[in-house]
Amino acid sequence: MKSLKIILSAFLAGFSLMLYAQTPLPVPRNIQAAYDKGTRSVTGTPGKNYWQNFADYIIQIRFEPATRLISGTEEIIYTNNSPDTLRKIVFKLYPNLYKKGSPRFRKIDPEDLSDGVSLEKITIDGNTHPTDSIDINGTNMVLPVAPLLPNQSMHLTIAYSYYLNKGSHIRTGEVDKGSWFIAYFFPRIAVYDDIDGWNIYPYLGTQEFYNDFCNFKLSVNVPKDIIVWGTG
Repeated sequence: MKSLKIILSAFLAGFSLMLYAQTPLPVPRNIQAAYDKGTRSVTGTPGKNYWQNFADYIIQIRFEPATRLISGTEEIIYTNNSPDTLRKIVFKLYPNLYKKGSPRFRKIDPEDLSDGVSLEKITIDGNTHPTDSIDINGTNMVLPVAPLLPNQSMHLTIAYSYYLNKGSHIRTGEVDKGSWFIAYFFPRIAVYDDIDGWNIYPYLGTQEFYNDFCNFKLSVNVPKDIIVWGTG
């Protein structure tokens, strides 16, 4: 009887392994494509051909407490480390969560509805780009550019402004009279990766963020009686 139990256990174990071997987990096509290109691996570690795009930001920001107006300029050196030629640059305009008509998963106070981020000027490699021809949809901004080849960089400058929300605190806003939490306050280039290309998922107020690793230099201009705290 004991020998029979051992044989039966061995049979069941072997049968289970056979079933497991015959029913591999499904792999999404975009993930499989990354495996095939060698940018990702089935172990979860970066593949031998893995890459990430990169940007250097120099940001100058001004905040006017009386009106809650935020205005700024940024210079960006964006480097295309991908094997693809990029013909557009996608930006995230996170303050547009409060823009009239933008989709969102959380309700906001009607008085916090705004016109979103106002773009005063954009230059690409020294050439002015008309701001009225830019496609803005919710928190996504699509900027057409001349072809940016692999391993090349592009110099962009953006002047912009928007009004900070007073209530409806979704990670940002006026905390109380005399204190403000200002977050995600600049146009940021979205991730272009080896899985989906450009990340065009809108920010709806509840998700966390998917961003490239970048370098930042920031200067903040506020009235002299304001104390500025910052985090990374």
